[in-house]
Amino acid sequence: MLIIGLGVWLALIVSAAMPQLAGLGQLVMPVWLHVGLGLAVAMRWGWRVWPGLLLGAALAYAHGLSLPLTDALGLSFGDTVAALAAAALMRRRGGGVLPFFRLSRVLLFLCVGALGLSMATAGWHLLWWSYRLQSGFLEGFPYFMACGMAALTGVLMATPASLYLIVAEPSTLVRPLAGRWETALMAVMVTVLAVAQFLLTDSRYGFMAALPSLFIIPLLWMAVRSRLSHAYWLSSLIALLAFAGVAMRNDGYYIDVGNSGVAAASMMLLVQSVSLLVFGALVAERRFAEDWLRRANHQLENKVAERTRQLAESEARLQLMADAAPFPMVMNRLDGGELIYANAQAESLFRHQLSGVEARRVQDFYMNPADREAVTAMLRGEGVVRDHEVRLRTRDGDGFWALISCSVIHSDGELLVISGVNDISERKRLESSLRAANQALQSHVTEIEGLQAGLREQLRRDQLTGLFNRRYLDETLPRLLAHSLALQRPVAVMMVDADHFKRINDNYGHQCGDAVLGALGAYLRDHFRSGDLVCRYGGEEFCILMPGIELEAAAAKAQQLCDAVRELPIVTMEQTLTVTLSIGLAVAPLHGEDTESLVHAADQALYAAKQSGRDRVCVALRHQRALS
Repeated sequence: MLIIGLGVWLALIVSAAMPQLAGLGQLVMPVWLHVGLGLAVAMRWGWRVWPGLLLGAALAYAHGLSLPLTDALGLSFGDTVAALAAAALMRRRGGGVLPFFRLSRVLLFLCVGALGLSMATAGWHLLWWSYRLQSGFLEGFPYFMACGMAALTGVLMATPASLYLIVAEPSTLVRPLAGRWETALMAVMVTVLAVAQFLLTDSRYGFMAALPSLFIIPLLWMAVRSRLSHAYWLSSLIALLAFAGVAMRNDGYYIDVGNSGVAAASMMLLVQSVSLLVFGALVAERRFAEDWLRRANHQLENKVAERTRQLAESEARLQLMADAAPFPMVMNRLDGGELIYANAQAESLFRHQLSGVEARRVQDFYMNPADREAVTAMLRGEGVVRDHEVRLRTRDGDGFWALISCSVIHSDGELLVISGVNDISERKRLESSLRAANQALQSHVTEIEGLQAGLREQLRRDQLTGLFNRRYLDETLPRLLAHSLALQRPVAVMMVDADHFKRINDNYGHQCGDAVLGALGAYLRDHFRSGDLVCRYGGEEFCILMPGIELEAAAAKAQQLCDAVRELPIVTMEQTLTVTLSIGLAVAPLHGEDTESLVHAADQALYAAKQSGRDRVCVALRHQRALS
């Protein structure tokens, strides 16, 4: 980028003889092309080209004004910073590299790029020479205005044309209405007229002084009929010829600040450039809009054509699919129900030519009219019916079960219904058989569950007494004990033994003994709380669990039991017998906090009761004592 910037500036210095004046207090260059060219380069490549801009501007001042290197570098520093800042501001505000295609961007370019840059450059020059010449700031105001006009002229002449040389014009604006020969002929004619106007004749007075304003007409024609870049290049060429003519009229390389020719040429350039910028932006916006409409219309036409083709293909595929479908399909009107189409499978199912000349309606094939009304209501509400079971009938009146799926479609402002029909009569028959089999199976399962419950109950109960057996006691006691201890509640265990039971078996027989045990078990079951657990522990021995009862209450209960059984007559096999009980009592957690220790304590108390003479209650204490 540095090499590009240096090359541009050296070419400018060698090829363009910039009119200038020697007296800095009264004379200045009328056209600062390096300012406009510098803005174009900064807009294209940004801050990367600052060395080229700085050196090129310094060489331009040193060559054009014969300034010392210090002054040339000082002035070029201000031009470079101003150009880079203006370019960055325009790009940040949406001006872009080519800010000539939107009216808002053109106004931004005129305010920031042209007027702002020109005033910044002129202000820097005024500050520099005020400091160097030790002159007053107000005394240099004419010089400030002259510098600003020279910079503005340079921007309007060089920036648009230069940008079009280094940046490609958008493809939308590269479609000229006029042909190449027509554009070339117009450019040649305008150039010849400009040469004649500014170089061959004296256009400073009379009628000839008004002719330069007419050049705006071919420029606008070029902007409309040809490319915008052609119009900007031709505008820059006209401006160069105008200033060249002004230089020739002054017979030298230097021009007075107050020269009317310079002012006229500058004003012509200003009017010509501003008009071209504004009008060119309007033309560009219109071309962009036309191109967008053209592309949108083209896309719309393509979409319409594609959609038409897709509809035709879809209709053809639908017809083929319906004809080749392995299941019956019909189409009918939603309002009225008239059949429009039916494939061969549907005609075979209903045993009728549905798509013939004779008009048929779908409601003719429903066994129950209410089913047809329900289907129609669902179609109107949701637009679709999926897997709905109904009873249909054939032409002969034979009814069958069918599974239908329907969808509503719009065709030429009319609502049509496409329906798929599946005969499920065999499935219904199988479902009925399966339902009967399920009911029978459920009955068997219920019976088996009852038998299992009875079997579980038998495993838990003693067959002779009907009480819980020892197996159930061993399963229940640990859980009951852990639960009660967790709630800090006592649990009483009562071990009961029938005294001298072996004598009953020896004297009266085992049947009589079994009857005594049965009567004793029934009495125990009926005289304890529902929350107490009465179990046959084995032989003539019983175990009673009483949760939530204190030791004194449990002992009293045991003594009542012992007294009551002693007075209980047991009648069996024409014999009236009496029995007595020996009872051992232990209470958790007093006598143990686990199953083994608690049962062992109750057994020890029972053993103590037997050793003490039977027919009594003994409590498992540290020093056992009999309660009579």
